[in-house]
Amino acid sequence: MKKHEINISIDEAKSALKNIDKTEQDTNKYLRMPIWLNISISSSFGMGVFSWASTRHENLWMLGVIISSAVFFIAVGIYLYSSRLLGVKPKVLPTRKSELKFGLITAIFFGLVVALTKVVSAGELWWLSYVGSIFGAFAFAYFLHFFPSGDYRRGLNKNV
Repeated sequence: MKKHEINISIDEAKSALKNIDKTEQDTNKYLRMPIWLNISISSSFGMGVFSWASTRHENLWMLGVIISSAVFFIAVGIYLYSSRLLGVKPKVLPTRKSELKFGLITAIFFGLVVALTKVVSAGELWWLSYVGSIFGAFAFAYFLHFFPSGDYRRGLNKNV
């Protein structure tokens, strides 16, 4: 058997690349959650970081951690359920090596935000619990908005 080679012109290749970029942009648009849900998930994460950093000894801030965790998981559940109703199935586990790497890096990043906020705000710098929680909430909202597929290669496209 002979292999048939198909020669593609430069214009056809450019058109195919534009179609791939458009498909990736459309995928990100469909996977992206509504702004109100992004705000509720991010703010509950920020409140959880603040409450965890404010817990010293045995006080009521642990109740804030519990409530913000409950709101966080309920909002994520609403996102997953509403996405299923719309016919979009967001991935929970990574399927590619780049997604796994991105997930591990972001998990380490947010783990460091939580741990550093707790450790640094324990002394006289109590106000850093506010800074750490606000930084964590805005970073979480940024990642949820610009990287909904969990892949850094598909995240920031030109015309988002």
